[in-house]
Amino acid sequence: MAEVLLVVAPRGFRDEEALVPKARLEEAGHRVTVASTGTGPCRGSLGSWIRAEVSLAETRGDRYDAVIFAGGEGSLSLVDDASAHRVAREAQKAHRPVGALCAAVSVLAEAGLLQGRRATAWPERHAHLVQRGAVICDEGVVTDPEGIVTAAGPAWAAAFADAMIRLLSPRS
Repeated sequence: MAEVLLVVAPRGFRDEEALVPKARLEEAGHRVTVASTGTGPCRGSLGSWIRAEVSLAETRGDRYDAVIFAGGEGSLSLVDDASAHRVAREAQKAHRPVGALCAAVSVLAEAGLLQGRRATAWPERHAHLVQRGAVICDEGVVTDPEGIVTAAGPAWAAAFADAMIRLLSPRS
């Protein structure tokens, strides 16, 4: 069983980009801890609620077997968040899978994780990713050889979760 950190924005995360990976990871036997800028209830853009158990400022990315950033308009509030960048870098430096969906892929780009790496995201974020050195792929889900998984949007949430589960399989 792997320990996975799921990072959501306090408001406006895309519901299925948080809830689908969380459910699929838990069905596969992994434990998912939800994090945000603070602890407590977080609201999705479609009206669902999820509770952040830990704050980004108080956790470390290398404490988990994988870190995932859920997308949606609200995730843009994390693009310049130093704690989000630190958590992503800590996980990547510890050779843990790091993933992001939709607009949240920009968090990984700002953290410096996508320089020279293949990635996908919500189309409106492509220019930002290219500015930060990413190589854009026109695919729904992209898994970089270094264990960075990106998804183009909510339609790809299940496939994204499956890619993360595959990366976690040897760790389970």
